[in-house]
Amino acid sequence: MSDRDSDLDQPDAAPAFEEPVPEAPPAPAPATPRVTPRAWQYSADAWRWNRRLTIRYVNAMLKVRSAAALPDASRARFRDMGLPAEAIDGTLASIHSLTDWPQAWVQTAQRYLGDSRRQVSARNLPEAARARYYAALCFHAAQIYVENDAKTVSTCRAAAASLYGQAQPYLFPHYVRLTIPWRTVELPAYFVTPEHLSQPAPLAVLLNGFTTAKEESLGWIDEFLRAGIAVLAIDSPGTGEATPLTAFSLDHDDLSDGILAFAQAEPTINATQVALVGVSLGGAQAIACAAYDRRLLTTVAVTPPYQPSRWMRRANTLLLNQLSSITGVDGRELPAIAAAFDLTERAERVRCPVLVLGAGRDVVVPPTEAQHLAARLGERAALVWYERGGHCLYANVASWTAETAEWIHLVAAGRGATPTWSTQVDQAADVAHMAASHLEGFAPRAPAPAPPAEAGPEFDDPDLYPTNNPAAAPRPDAPRDEPAE
Repeated sequence: MSDRDSDLDQPDAAPAFEEPVPEAPPAPAPATPRVTPRAWQYSADAWRWNRRLTIRYVNAMLKVRSAAALPDASRARFRDMGLPAEAIDGTLASIHSLTDWPQAWVQTAQRYLGDSRRQVSARNLPEAARARYYAALCFHAAQIYVENDAKTVSTCRAAAASLYGQAQPYLFPHYVRLTIPWRTVELPAYFVTPEHLSQPAPLAVLLNGFTTAKEESLGWIDEFLRAGIAVLAIDSPGTGEATPLTAFSLDHDDLSDGILAFAQAEPTINATQVALVGVSLGGAQAIACAAYDRRLLTTVAVTPPYQPSRWMRRANTLLLNQLSSITGVDGRELPAIAAAFDLTERAERVRCPVLVLGAGRDVVVPPTEAQHLAARLGERAALVWYERGGHCLYANVASWTAETAEWIHLVAAGRGATPTWSTQVDQAADVAHMAASHLEGFAPRAPAPAPPAEAGPEFDDPDLYPTNNPAAAPRPDAPRDEPAE
């Protein structure tokens, strides 16, 4: 094996920054009429069935149909990672029980690693790197559902990060691998800039949900780069490569310190235009950071939880088992732990405009959580609703990332050169209103579903899945995997 062959195990140095070529700024999107929002009429039924998804029930279904029966909206997550269709179809078809999930994906990863070794022997290094890239994504897919085995989760995440890092210099030489300081440790990240920059660019920072990682979120960056926005994909503590550091927590709201220090030191970035974009729990973390740091331009929360302690007992068994396995907390104690992820007080302290993206067919987090968060934020927030979208909007990545990129530009134009938001809400509210009015399909903010008289274990069903809530705007490009209204 030549010296160059061994380079597959070491990422190349970051590419030098090229002199920018002047480019006309994108034209602002024209204002469009606001639409009358509505909720999914089958939401109540879906959530009632969701509670019946016990391990025994799911295993019985998988035994008969295999995971190949997953709807297209769920498969979209694997496609957006960059996995070939044949790998997705073949692996899902081999899964006939929940315990098969990690094993099947690891086996597919091993096949790609075997192909990588053969390509290295043939001196075909780009193809060897691509095989390792696919293996990395398969290891990442393996950790999405692992029951009662935190070690396997950690091992799969480490393998995914390592293999991706080995392939990156060959496949994505313009990605820069770096670390972001956080307290006494360093968080792994990738930094990507648009081509032909004529001036320092805004920065979108992608924050992980519970099972996402920077290697996955890098598959979502095309619309940001096309809009002239740089991207920092980071593994926050407790996620991805940073899993061993500590458990995921909203108390990590000081993440923004290291991110902003990086932006200030990076000449290609406008440090006054840093936006946090989080999916699921990452969305909640983005809100927590915004409550802590008024220097942030804006935050975007995609299908975030808002008050999980009020509905945790109604979540399906698979989700509860997964949370229990990864956190090490007994399932019966999860509702108490969920209180630590409550955004009620944090939302009150947010001073920047916030874009909240909700999904009408979310069966992981109740659809009304996005509505509650937007209502709590008041005039500082805009709620955009994907009526047929599922959790994290995996089937709508191109759409919601394009809207997010447009939102970032609009908010940046509205705030101007001011380095921080005023302690007065009016400035952010005016900018949020202006930006929201330009988003296609923007839903006028409606009051959140009325909370139960006593929030707690007796959290009522109508608040969990309203059938007549107006705070939802249908999206014309959403998938149709479920019965149409």
